[in-house]
Amino acid sequence: MVISIAVQTGRASDTRPVTAPHGATGGGQLLISVGHADAPAVLTVYEDLRCPGCAEIERRLHSTINRLQDEGKLRVDYHLLSFVDRIVAGTGSKYAANALAAAQDAGKFREYHDVLYAHPPKAEHVDSYGDKQVLLDLAAEVPGLSTPRFTAAVEEGTHDTWIRAVQEAFDRQSRIQGTPAFLFKGEDLLKNPTSPLTPERLTELVDREAGQ
Repeated sequence: MVISIAVQTGRASDTRPVTAPHGATGGGQLLISVGHADAPAVLTVYEDLRCPGCAEIERRLHSTINRLQDEGKLRVDYHLLSFVDRIVAGTGSKYAANALAAAQDAGKFREYHDVLYAHPPKAEHVDSYGDKQVLLDLAAEVPGLSTPRFTAAVEEGTHDTWIRAVQEAFDRQSRIQGTPAFLFKGEDLLKNPTSPLTPERLTELVDREAGQ
């Protein structure tokens, strides 16, 4: 399932400065990269943690992505979007993305990312991540993540303005129209109906870049 995007309207009321998570990169520090910086293959992912299609593709691919990262072959650049909150109303996209950014501060992005996608909302209109206690409870499944600093970042929305900046940058572009999007060498791997993105296909593409 691909969720299409509506352009955001209105002005945000949160006037705090943008606080990027530790290690954020790219133009404006709007990306979170996971994997070796010099990995031969790069996958650019656009996702919203309330998006059912994102949860489905992560369910199929996350173990393969993790393995390829651990082998030093793949880096994944994540854009954490929050547009579902304005399509069906709610706060779960923003709250979950902020919590994931806080996990990045703690060096636990991938582990918490996997946990969140192992417990996705049942549908995009179900705003379970709009309850910050749910996000804190899930963090307990990641060893070492449930610290006072992480809890404060989730409760206070430390990275809320950064999440907004990521979404606003996305709204200004026109190439990607929905999530999930998995870009590899300029191609959205989810847009090829004759070659579905399977763990085997992703491995083949990455190994080819790695010269194997």
